[in-house]
Amino acid sequence: MSLAAIKIELEDWLRYNLLVRGVLAEWKMLRAGGVADEPQALARCINRLCAAARLAANPAQIRRIEARILQAVKLLGDRRIDWREFEPSAEKKVLENAAVLKPWVSEREKGVVYLSFEYQWPRLLQNCDVTEFARRYEVVLAPVWVSPYGLVNYLLPAQWPGPVFSHLSDPNDAAILPRMAPNYVVVPLLCSSWVNPDWYEPVPFEKKDIDIFMLANFGKYKRHFLLFKALRRLPRSTRVLLIGQHNAGRTRETLMAEARAYGVEGRFELEENATDAEVFSAFARAKTSLILSRREGSCIAVVESIMANTPVGLLANAEVGSRIFINEQTGRFLQENNLAEQLADFIANAGKYSPRQWALANNIHCRGSSAILNEIIKRTVLAGGGQWTQDIAPFQWRPAPVPIKAEDKARLQAERREIYERFGIQIGREPLK
Repeated sequence: MSLAAIKIELEDWLRYNLLVRGVLAEWKMLRAGGVADEPQALARCINRLCAAARLAANPAQIRRIEARILQAVKLLGDRRIDWREFEPSAEKKVLENAAVLKPWVSEREKGVVYLSFEYQWPRLLQNCDVTEFARRYEVVLAPVWVSPYGLVNYLLPAQWPGPVFSHLSDPNDAAILPRMAPNYVVVPLLCSSWVNPDWYEPVPFEKKDIDIFMLANFGKYKRHFLLFKALRRLPRSTRVLLIGQHNAGRTRETLMAEARAYGVEGRFELEENATDAEVFSAFARAKTSLILSRREGSCIAVVESIMANTPVGLLANAEVGSRIFINEQTGRFLQENNLAEQLADFIANAGKYSPRQWALANNIHCRGSSAILNEIIKRTVLAGGGQWTQDIAPFQWRPAPVPIKAEDKARLQAERREIYERFGIQIGREPLK
């Protein structure tokens, strides 16, 4: 093995080793300092403690950190902070990855706004009166990363005068969110629950011309090196396609350098910034797809592959939310050791799976998920004495949440304009009309 490959694997081992993570968590707790009273100082303390919680190696350590965070959150109360210190884009007044799902109807029947990607939530807190916004709208949060421990994940519900609906990034979040804030209402769905099956046209298995397809950005956490390592022991005839984009300073050239470190440069195709149509086609043409992350969010690519009728390989020890969709019909769990042999067997037996059929039968798609979310919000609103005469608009994700039906999209434009004129923020990336 080359020195470059050894360095890659050593760094990866350190990143996920529980002993290392536990020690780092303790160090970050010490750096958080004592609890202050000034709002900005309290926010810094919470932010540092959240970083420690994301590293925590065991439940006992997590609970100790949670206790300190909740103490600081209580001291902060509803006092405002300057979010720009923690999120440089907080001063922006456009929430591109958000959608209006229901207009305001009356004092007893609020509208519904869906907010995805945690880094965009501070824009709401920074730029408008949260109390006034909450009088007119229910909010649904869509966290995208594996751990819910973040400053905004704590302070938004703490400062929101009412229920805060949140779906999950990982199934484990269902137990964590109520500990973070009592007004969290858990929605048992993932970011990957909003894929539209209509986008994917499966092809007959005998016409599939890609053995392994991997849709992943070029970040370290995607761990492409495991595939490169396995390729050394797979037949040279194995057809591999990678599609992705730069991440955290890692580019196409970074991946190619890693491939050279394992001696497999030229053993795969690499496409960057592919169109949606190209991605949909690649999923359909692939016999198998692969996710090699140890920790990330729900990973929408898992369900995209399933909808294209392509089984998914996922690491058995992965903290990836969409692991709940992997079963004997949709794919298989893989071990890092002897990965090449497992991939060869996966490819050889790929035609035996029926992932799309399973997903459609179990309503793992945008329409089924919209119905679940609607029922949870409706039930909560009615239990609180509100009214419910109008359902939310069913919606889908790619790359941002938008209503499925053109008529709903057009109908809700007026509410987007109303929010902008009343609160000075734009919900959704499309220009206001």
